[in-house]
Amino acid sequence: MTYRHFNNESTRSSVLRAVANTENEAAWQRLFDLYAGFVFSIARSKGLKEEDADDIVQIVFTDLARNLPTFQYDRAKGRFRSYLAGLVHWRVTDRLKAGKRDMELMASFEEEAKSTTAACDAAFEEREWQAAALEEALRRIKPDVRPEHYAAFIASTVEGQDTETVMRLYGLSRDNLYQIRKRLTERLRETTAAVLAEMDAPDVPDPRT
Repeated sequence: MTYRHFNNESTRSSVLRAVANTENEAAWQRLFDLYAGFVFSIARSKGLKEEDADDIVQIVFTDLARNLPTFQYDRAKGRFRSYLAGLVHWRVTDRLKAGKRDMELMASFEEEAKSTTAACDAAFEEREWQAAALEEALRRIKPDVRPEHYAAFIASTVEGQDTETVMRLYGLSRDNLYQIRKRLTERLRETTAAVLAEMDAPDVPDPRT
């Protein structure tokens, strides 16, 4: 597993100011927490710098606010992640076409788009979708875990540090570390499954309320 935490509070605040009001801010915050990491990763995969990918996150969530009043989620017509990925692709293309400084990158992007198969795109989206779910699941379990146990779990299970190093860094016995990993791995598995279920069937806020 690779832990790629996306927690840009500036972007988050900008998005909530743009799309939320006092009645549905909590719903928008939840939507942002679920999908921002996925949107950001897809934008970065298109060759954008981090600050430009942040801008795409804001633009895509503004698009969502505009489209959701008439948006009808139908799983039979495709997954919500494909809808999001399509928005990102469209907005990245617009951004690259608009900036003369990005003409070379745009040419490279268009050439890559021609040579990249749909299967490869789907595989990448699947990895990023899973990564976004993992990030949200870790965020949810963290408050209920002792900080040193959470840090040891991240170091050992998520970052892949060797057992002896983690034991030494956090003052744990081998049995302590084993129990922490066992308990939190099971909890992470259950929480990730729940997050994926939410992401696949979004309960989207209505911007009109």
